[in-house]
Amino acid sequence: MIVKKLTVFALIAAMTALLGCGGRARFGSMRVRVLDGFSDLPIEGAVVIVPETGGSYITDARGSTEEMLLPVEADEVYERLLPSGVGRATLLVTAPGYTPCLLLYARVLPGVCREPEILLFPDDGSLPVFTMTESPDEDWCRRFAEKYGG
Repeated sequence: MIVKKLTVFALIAAMTALLGCGGRARFGSMRVRVLDGFSDLPIEGAVVIVPETGGSYITDARGSTEEMLLPVEADEVYERLLPSGVGRATLLVTAPGYTPCLLLYARVLPGVCREPEILLFPDDGSLPVFTMTESPDEDWCRRFAEKYGG
């Protein structure tokens, strides 16, 4: 009986930590799918590293990682200019024989599981790392233009 009460208490504490004040989720998640950039075939065994959490995830036969729980960590510069409520994460994706891909500013949406696809290209020696930056969503960009564009 005591163990059951402690388990329920631990579950409530964990949910409170996840949801934060007012029931707003402070976490989002991603399930990344890694594909060959030329054939669109899934890459099994690719590694997705999230430096912010120290997490490392390996893709399965479908090229997909397990779901990754990520904190909603806002970019301080953008939040100061115009709040968005969206977090940012960094994804480094590697696979043998492919050029590594670095995705900067991947959006982490509170309470949402995103499923971005990352294309890897065979390593031909021309680039040490292929780098991409995910832009903010269209609504934020529109509001930004309205605020600063006059």
